[in-house]
Amino acid sequence: MRLSRFPAQGATVHHGYGITDSFWHLDVILGKPDVGSISRLNGYSRPTPIRMNPRAVEIAKKLSPEQRAGQCILVGVVPSDSPEYITNLIDTQCLAGIFLLGHWTSRSKLEAMLSAVNHVSPQGIKPIVATDHEGGEIQNIRVPGVDHLPSQEALARMSPAKVQAVVTTGARQLAKLGVHMVFSPVAGVIDPRLGVRNKPIAKHHRGFGTDPHLCGQYSAAVVAGHRKAGIISTTKHFPGIGRITEDTDFKSAGITDDKTTRHDRYLESFRMAFDAGSEAVMIASAYYSKIDPGTLGLFSSKIMTDMLRGDFGYQGLIVSDDLGSSVSVFSVDGGHRASKFVSAGGDLAITADPLLAGPMIRALTSTATSASGKKRLVDAASHVINVKLAHSLTK
Repeated sequence: MRLSRFPAQGATVHHGYGITDSFWHLDVILGKPDVGSISRLNGYSRPTPIRMNPRAVEIAKKLSPEQRAGQCILVGVVPSDSPEYITNLIDTQCLAGIFLLGHWTSRSKLEAMLSAVNHVSPQGIKPIVATDHEGGEIQNIRVPGVDHLPSQEALARMSPAKVQAVVTTGARQLAKLGVHMVFSPVAGVIDPRLGVRNKPIAKHHRGFGTDPHLCGQYSAAVVAGHRKAGIISTTKHFPGIGRITEDTDFKSAGITDDKTTRHDRYLESFRMAFDAGSEAVMIASAYYSKIDPGTLGLFSSKIMTDMLRGDFGYQGLIVSDDLGSSVSVFSVDGGHRASKFVSAGGDLAITADPLLAGPMIRALTSTATSASGKKRLVDAASHVINVKLAHSLTK
């Protein structure tokens, strides 16, 4: 996920922050974790399995096709946007909500935006407010009263119990502001043969390491911390971007994972995060040649329908990586990026460019003219509303 709405030309900086190209090793990522505390992490309460609330389906079916489509779209908001513009967009198009982009450093400006957004409720359905909050370089809310969260690489030097406590504190600060959802944790396992040549994760200190089980333990700790604070976790980027070299935000080449298989051991970290109660999962915009060659992950029914819903039995919310400004999706028309994602099994399409909301709604609505298309759109909107019901964002 980028911090800007527009692709950088010749960009060498990830998410708008400076980076340090330190030599990368497994012991830098993992340090020497307290193995005893890893086992004690299992002391947190096991979450109730995610199930579809019949009320969510009932609400979705009462919406018009356009309103259902709107509930499947989350738009990016930057500090220069006016609250009036954003709330009108949400209200008139029945959008699912917003995610915060850029550096939000003014508490008064942030509070004004969130207050306005949290007072809108098209069709009685309140919007979700989401943000990137992994820690380290990737933390969009940087206002007084919100602690700076260490990077995942730094968190992995702590015990999982300590990580859970640190994340809980920060998540409570976000919840107090009016944030409901965080795009975190990064559960992807880094290929040790790539090291910092893995630009999406390792180079920017975004990962927990190279061991699937330890990555899963730390991802579960983050999810548990979010749950304790009442925040929706979005585990990402399924099925992992630790085996590619380039960043899908900026490149369309070098983003093919030619190792991960449908039942790969690297997927264990995601399963552990799901078992810990992650209510959402973000799909990567990379290619997986041993799973669905030639198809981006977020357009792949094999990944979202067959693997997530089938193999994993996952019943939570399936979210796209950015469909608005990421270079990896530029070959597809803006509106049809959302319809391809939802048709393949996705639920919530996110776009850094709010101007794409209209074209996306039209594309999604056009797919609902067939019986199967209508059923899929109802199902996608139901998954969005199901999460909202669980967090009192609708009745």
